[in-house]
Amino acid sequence: MKKKHFIGLVVVLSLTIASIFLLTNNKRSSITHKFNILDTSIVTKIFLADKNNNMLELSRTDTRGWRINNEMMPIKENVDLLLETLNNTQIKYPVSKSARNSTIARLATNHVKVEVYGKKPLFTILGKGVFTKERQLLVFYVGGPTADNQGTIMKLEKDDDIFITYLPGLRGYLTERYSPQIADWKSHQVFSYLIGDIKKVRVDFPQDILQSYEIINNGNRTFSLTQLQNNRNLDYFDTIRVLESLAAFNSVNYEAMLDEMPKQKTDSLLSSIPLRVISIETFKGEQRQLKLYRRANVGNLLDFNGELFPYDVDRLYGFIDTNHTPVALQYFVIDNITRPLSYFVETNQVPIQE
Repeated sequence: MKKKHFIGLVVVLSLTIASIFLLTNNKRSSITHKFNILDTSIVTKIFLADKNNNMLELSRTDTRGWRINNEMMPIKENVDLLLETLNNTQIKYPVSKSARNSTIARLATNHVKVEVYGKKPLFTILGKGVFTKERQLLVFYVGGPTADNQGTIMKLEKDDDIFITYLPGLRGYLTERYSPQIADWKSHQVFSYLIGDIKKVRVDFPQDILQSYEIINNGNRTFSLTQLQNNRNLDYFDTIRVLESLAAFNSVNYEAMLDEMPKQKTDSLLSSIPLRVISIETFKGEQRQLKLYRRANVGNLLDFNGELFPYDVDRLYGFIDTNHTPVALQYFVIDNITRPLSYFVETNQVPIQE
């Protein structure tokens, strides 16, 4: 009996020690990791907004990955960096009582509100989640840096305390990682397709319709080329050049978003005749379009005769899909995917006819 009582006492003591350890550890964890999402794989949505009415929503879709406001593609590296920040941010120290009022004033005038949502069960039974759905995981405010730029002011929405946070291994602050400016997140990617993904590509030259064409991937390692002006299928064309053109769609990026262009100028561009129009459809049914317009010779570039070029010879304007915010693109990039029809067809063998 004494032996059984002793064993029972050992078990109870062990459980008590384990409970104390877990409670202490959880308390320490809750203090250190107030601004953490320890499992970022469950995150489905991140909402960011500042005092100047800049706001955006990053959402994870099942088929298209992350999107900005459910439409634009973000820069993947920036999203990964934000998730890493949510996973690893730690508290450096709480703001002292003497500095509390001035810190609150700074936070009130300059902050980004962060709301994080994710798929989380209501409770767990035998290791399995029950009633899993999208729930609010965390809401906090991100302020500016400390005086030495080695910490970031943060405050939980439902917590009166204010903290200085940091990221282990990083010399700097975290404010810029929570930017609510769309331009800081929007990917510069226009097209990113492998040849096998592409069902058809149409390239229109509205100012030179004889050069417009459509390339169709027949799906059996063969391709068709159609002259759009008369809807004529061409039997003789350079297959290697067609493949090179399709391969160029693997990585097409614009140089800059021109979101500060006056609306009057934007409307004027959209009402004019485009220089080129590229339309692409994938076998998955995705469709994208890029309309291109000439850009004025803003740099006053001269030709070999010392005369001003009528247009910019390095860059042009573009509009992606139905987005009315223009972007700047380089001819160096665009020329590879907008070769004229005559580039693929030897006109002495197959004339390009009206």
